[in-house]
Amino acid sequence: MAGSRRGERGALYCCVPHRTDADQLPVDAQERRGRALAASLRITVRPESVFADRQRAVWQPETDRAGWRGLLAAIRAGRAKAVLVFRPSTLIRHRPADAVELLLLAEERRLTLHGFGDDVDLNDPGVRSAILNRARQSSQTASALSEAARAAHEVAAETGRPHGGGRRAYGYEPGMRALIPEESRVVREVYARYLDGESLRAIAWDLNARGVPTSTGSTWTTTGIDRVLAAPRYCGLRVFRGSVDREEGGLRPGRWEACVDIGDWRRAQKERAQRAAANSAGQRQRARYLLTGLVVCGRCHVHMVGSIVGDYRMYACASLNSPLPRTCTMHIAAASLEDFVCEAAVGLLLDRNDSIDPNRPVSVRRGPAEPPAGRDGFRAGHGQIDLRDVHALDGVVTGPKASAAWRRLPEERRAAVLRALFVAVEIGPKTTARGVFDTSRITVVQGRDPGISMP
Repeated sequence: MAGSRRGERGALYCCVPHRTDADQLPVDAQERRGRALAASLRITVRPESVFADRQRAVWQPETDRAGWRGLLAAIRAGRAKAVLVFRPSTLIRHRPADAVELLLLAEERRLTLHGFGDDVDLNDPGVRSAILNRARQSSQTASALSEAARAAHEVAAETGRPHGGGRRAYGYEPGMRALIPEESRVVREVYARYLDGESLRAIAWDLNARGVPTSTGSTWTTTGIDRVLAAPRYCGLRVFRGSVDREEGGLRPGRWEACVDIGDWRRAQKERAQRAAANSAGQRQRARYLLTGLVVCGRCHVHMVGSIVGDYRMYACASLNSPLPRTCTMHIAAASLEDFVCEAAVGLLLDRNDSIDPNRPVSVRRGPAEPPAGRDGFRAGHGQIDLRDVHALDGVVTGPKASAAWRRLPEERRAAVLRALFVAVEIGPKTTARGVFDTSRITVVQGRDPGISMP
């Protein structure tokens, strides 16, 4: 691998691994490894030159890749002469068009490319030429397959065939082959009761009380009832090109038997729109939560979410992936907690400015070490990785005037500063009497804490 000149401006690109990759190194660990390589090559990578895509959907076709777009924009603007990419072999295999674009841009701008995480040497001219040819071929193959799939989809829509894949639609046999009598009666009951004015919650509660299961054998929710009401399949219509609302070409007649009358389905859509508008008009201003994404339950090791009961704002455990039953009652008063964490932030700002690392990492795994092993192991390793706003602390007053300046910051700016300063706010069990705010149960984790899992 060719060496780089001292101080050469560099850019670093990290991406959540593909689900099929054996190496599932999280984005935050990728950034640390890339920074170490940059330091050994004497490449300067500033925080604003770290680009990351942390959503798993990045590997799906036509998904917006904000990190990748930012990297290319920085190269074209001349802000990077060296680029470090994690596992270029994965990029070549799953996003060949992006690999082609990067290699062509590197040739045009005379960039130095460095791959890490695999043995692909991007600075070897022979390797780059072979990669470029292979990626071009893969890109052309993918394009041809996409065109074929698009044509097949259009034929299926015109002939009324159902969408393939996915879970079985409630009320129908797999593949929409035939109605299931007992389930289709439930569908018609749902439409009739909803059009008579019943709420989604009342319908779901009654079905669960009667022991009526969904198509997956689980209990009904308001979201599940609303999906039945919204889906045009129940009146014998098929969505075409991903839109129900398009006046031209949005729906096509299906070849399966309708479960409800098309007039009832259209009345249900009108009723849904009217109820949504009424709820929006009568809804009070949504409560704001300054510490969203930072507060972690010390018992379940998952994030706590903003909740409100009456006028009482709080952060409550949302232990959806916890190994414990979903009955965790951990909660804490939002206003008091926010005041406590803001005081901790002001305490840091009152200190000398060099207490804040100017090269702090951009990608951060928020939350405690060893996230719980849920049904989706991928989510356990990657779901709590977040990106800092690298400019959040720009212009923030430090030193003796920090306290007064903090009170003048808009709430959105204060939230960004807190997320830049702290990795997590962990909440433990309450040890004081009811009505007393217990600060001993709060652990504010700053920066790179040894307790945070960092492979």
